Amino acid sequence: MSFRTHEGHYEFLVMPFGLKNAPATFQALMNTVFKPYLHRFVLVFFDDILVYSPDATQHQRHLATVLQTLQEHQLYANKDKCEFGQTQLAYLGYVISDQGVEVDESKIEAMLPWPQPKNLKQLRSFLGLTGYYRKFIAGYATIARPLTDQMKRDHFGWTENATASFELLKRSLAQAPILAMPNFNKDFIMETDASSFGLGVVLL
Repeated sequence: MSFRTHEGHYEFLVMPFGLKNAPATFQALMNTVFKPYLHRFVLVFFDDILVYSPDATQHQRHLATVLQTLQEHQLYANKDKCEFGQTQLAYLGYVISDQGVEVDESKIEAMLPWPQPKNLKQLRSFLGLTGYYRKFIAGYATIARPLTDQMKRDHFGWTENATASFELLKRSLAQAPILAMPNFNKDFIMETDASSFGLGVVLL
């Protein structure tokens, strides 16, 4: 990004995230830079780069590739913010380890004392947090329906069903299981079925 003034041509030395399209531009840059490696051994969300490998030897090679790629594109990592050789780490609200993926404990601790919503804004905040972790709660849509129905009507009206839904969602998240990572060396089977009003899919 650059701009011209009557005193000369100026350009930013770092990405100015206060500008409107800067985050999207930076994400597009990172996706382009790491395109050959994305979802093979790299995940990128803005300036968070996750490098994952099945063993330490491959991890060293993957790290070398990522660091070399950054260098080639004149991008720099802040050493103080980097963690290397971790067997477990928190990433975007999840804790990832060789056991699988689980909810970040700090998010659960913040959610458990959550007071009963008194307006739509508070309800949206609660559903935003629990919805982010919906994959950990079996039947999330069914459990949350008394709450999400209020959002559709845009009319706040707390009921006994809403209270039951609210408490059950909190309990379910507190007991959220660890989700195992899929084995990509095995075949995936997708079973689908459809009718005039619905579509169902099961991935095995």
